[in-house]
Amino acid sequence: MNPPGAELGRRNAVYIGTGRQHDTGVVDGWLSIKMMLAGSAIWTTAEREFTVDESSYLILNDRHSYRLRFDSATPVTTFVLFFERELVEDALRCVTKPSARLLEEHGSPAAPAHFIERLETRANSLFGTLERFRRALTAGLSLAESEDWFLRIAARMARGERNAARAIHRLPAVRAATRKELFRRVLRGRDFLLSQAAEGVTLPGAARAACLSPFHFHRAFTRAFGATPHQMLTRHRLERAAAMLATGQPITDVCLAVGFESLGSFSTLFRRHYGVSPRGFQRRA
Repeated sequence: MNPPGAELGRRNAVYIGTGRQHDTGVVDGWLSIKMMLAGSAIWTTAEREFTVDESSYLILNDRHSYRLRFDSATPVTTFVLFFERELVEDALRCVTKPSARLLEEHGSPAAPAHFIERLETRANSLFGTLERFRRALTAGLSLAESEDWFLRIAARMARGERNAARAIHRLPAVRAATRKELFRRVLRGRDFLLSQAAEGVTLPGAARAACLSPFHFHRAFTRAFGATPHQMLTRHRLERAAAMLATGQPITDVCLAVGFESLGSFSTLFRRHYGVSPRGFQRRA
């Protein structure tokens, strides 16, 4: 399903690529979801940089320039979904507008689809849908079955955008424009947290990335996402750890790789989150 560039945006397509070193340079992008099956890669837009690994995904907009690059000692595998423009535009319209309005607008062209570009993790329900689609692809799918999957994914993307609008509305500001700008900044800090999860990331560092004071960032973040930055970072690290443990990697290596400094605190938090110790989880897997 690796399509020629001329077809991207005109039909749904999947691209899977493996290598140790790659740099696309700046390209005009298409509405797509970027995932990793192995390793990590960096997507850079004019606004910021996103590090995507096996426990996260990234949505990039149509006709938005970006650059992909990675340089690794071990093979890196990307898994990218490209969407037919009209499909996602129609999904956004159907999810965000009442039925009566949809009947009135039947036959009218939908507005171009535009998403708030951001990293999402395993905690997002769309991640599980994407993983199931990948497994179904491996097992073999007909064209009609693939189209059903793309429709399902487009609907979840649209609902995710509706949820982002609700998160914006929860922010502590009177003017709508101020709330949108505040959400944009909070997302920058959130993307920084998730991209640097394996490093010694701090609240002041994330706040600087968001161009906000630590208190302002913490308050707005918690209002928008219903969790503190520390809670979200810890959950993301534990989710990454679970995925790595399931592949049989040594527990100590996993603990350090996801950003925990103490094996004891890692084991305690893991048991609290999953109800079983890391070793017990690995045995089950």
